[in-house]
Amino acid sequence: MRDDRTVLLSVVVPALNEERSIIATLDRLVGQEAVDEIIVVDNGSTDETRGLVEKYTVNNPKVRLLIEPRRGLPFARNTGFDAARGEFIGRTDADTLVLPDWGETIKGYLAENPEVAAVTGITTYHDSPVGFLLHLGYWIQDRRGQLGNRVGNLHGPNMGIRRSAWLEVRDQTMTKVEVAEDLDLALCLIKKQLPIQQLKELRADTSARRRRATPREWWRFQLTGLDTIRGQGFWVLPMHRRVIVGAWLAHTVQWPIYLFWDFDRRRFTLRPTKTRISSIGH
Repeated sequence: MRDDRTVLLSVVVPALNEERSIIATLDRLVGQEAVDEIIVVDNGSTDETRGLVEKYTVNNPKVRLLIEPRRGLPFARNTGFDAARGEFIGRTDADTLVLPDWGETIKGYLAENPEVAAVTGITTYHDSPVGFLLHLGYWIQDRRGQLGNRVGNLHGPNMGIRRSAWLEVRDQTMTKVEVAEDLDLALCLIKKQLPIQQLKELRADTSARRRRATPREWWRFQLTGLDTIRGQGFWVLPMHRRVIVGAWLAHTVQWPIYLFWDFDRRRFTLRPTKTRISSIGH
């Protein structure tokens, strides 16, 4: 039996109907020596996700399965974070493939920079026909010196936090379904003056499946960000509105490309597989 005191990095993976992707996600994490514990939180799956993870735990003692029946990422995240035994807690999604040094990067940076409460990284797509556009956007930002700085947001599929920081802000986080839970957590850290650092070397590839959402659905999804800002007591600034309008326009332009894109087989088809959805319907 592993001594809990030796567990330094726990990784929490919320999951909802992820039977097609969860095993690949876990394979990337289990193979990392820096990852001491992996907690999959099933958030009400109706497919084979739970059964697959149960079977996976038999040969992979690092992995634990928890059940959170209350639908919503905040509930699933909280259940996982509360159960985590690590001094540091990583977080990724069940459709995301982290790089081989992901855990080592989180653990190493937080260990060497005790003043930093949380880290987030660079997330690109592993199943998009136009993923190069995101790579190009990051390259431009990097050339302008806009990457690798202190930031005011976290990206759920690619982040890590100190357990002590989580305990300090946990009761201030919102748990309603229609909330941008990663932004919500970041705002709670900001209010406590707990720094968030973006790491260019912290890399993960997530699914672009939500890009098939209609422009109307995507706009509603973007509005959850503004609602989250208001809910944490901050003013919604013109800059925030410009950001969501820009995100909506970029999505609307790309949306027709994804209508006939099969994310599983990664090719265009007249009969693409059904799009998986998140806990808030996107």
